[in-house]
Amino acid sequence: MHSILDVLKRTIYKFRCAFQGFYAGIRYDRSILIQVIFALISIILFSFIGISVIEWLFIISAIFIVLIAEFLNSAIEDICDLLIKKYDLHVKEIKDIAAAAVLLAALYAVVVGVVILGGKIL
Repeated sequence: MHSILDVLKRTIYKFRCAFQGFYAGIRYDRSILIQVIFALISIILFSFIGISVIEWLFIISAIFIVLIAEFLNSAIEDICDLLIKKYDLHVKEIKDIAAAAVLLAALYAVVVGVVILGGKIL
């Protein structure tokens, strides 16, 4: 049986690993960095426009969905590159499917942004 202190130490260690992964993703993966920059630009833009709490929830959700998809896509690509050193059609298909998830998330984010911006402009 684990003591509360052991559980707390393991939890803190897991959070530290997660933050290190976030930092590594931003530092070493250009796609993640670009998505984070777009997220920050979106937050600044919508802050100036002035949107409702519900609209913020959609914007923040869209941002997180894109970032989560991008992090998972990058992890899948790295795993594939580590396991298979040569060109393989199955690996290409796996990477393409993971990239499609990012594309769908990004399309959702664009739709959310356009709907909210359109509502403010029109």
